[in-house]
Amino acid sequence: MNRKEDVTKARKPSGQYRKHIRLIIISAVLFALLAVYMHAGATLGFENWVYAKSVAWMSPPLTAVLKGITHLGDTPTVIAFCLVLIAVPKTRRTIALPVSAAVTLSALVNIVLKNLFARERPDILRLISETSYSFPSGHAMVGAALYTMLIIMIFRFVRSRKKRLALSVPCALLVVAIGFSRVYLGVHYAGDILGGWLIGFSLAVLVYALWKKSELYERAHKPHSHS
Repeated sequence: MNRKEDVTKARKPSGQYRKHIRLIIISAVLFALLAVYMHAGATLGFENWVYAKSVAWMSPPLTAVLKGITHLGDTPTVIAFCLVLIAVPKTRRTIALPVSAAVTLSALVNIVLKNLFARERPDILRLISETSYSFPSGHAMVGAALYTMLIIMIFRFVRSRKKRLALSVPCALLVVAIGFSRVYLGVHYAGDILGGWLIGFSLAVLVYALWKKSELYERAHKPHSHS
């Protein structure tokens, strides 16, 4: 591809960008619907049912495991992971920037949304201490942004289908496990988790689309050396 084609591609939205936009819009609309139903109290029956099912097999060993899993979504843990990506030369120039950007944006947006909706946390048995508002879940939101971006990067840079599955499936399972742990530990409603997943996913897609666009723009405007 020559420089003129690069410039044209950088300026003109491709089908892939339209797909990104559709995913972001769908996620945002689903989040808005969830927020409306939540505000009307229409989600409580479902949320109470999910909580009852989640704690049906509650035991000290399971609680210990889920406390460990929930810490994988803690801010210090996620920041440490991003710093490792930045520190490693091989990942610094490829995935550290979009992953860190998605995580940071998700954390900031979560603060805004929590204060906007100001939903109190469940008044049930809390197995860990939390003080901020409940909706949407910060752990679910940041986790979805982090692992969605990692899955995107895995499919971009890993060519082997088996390796893609071996790396991306654990990422998806961690998102689910962290979300489940928040409900089990009594610090979130199921609706908080769903809301966090929707916004975290959409922000990861947004950051990736912008990062890819800027990457293409830089490539198109990079001075070409003449032999």
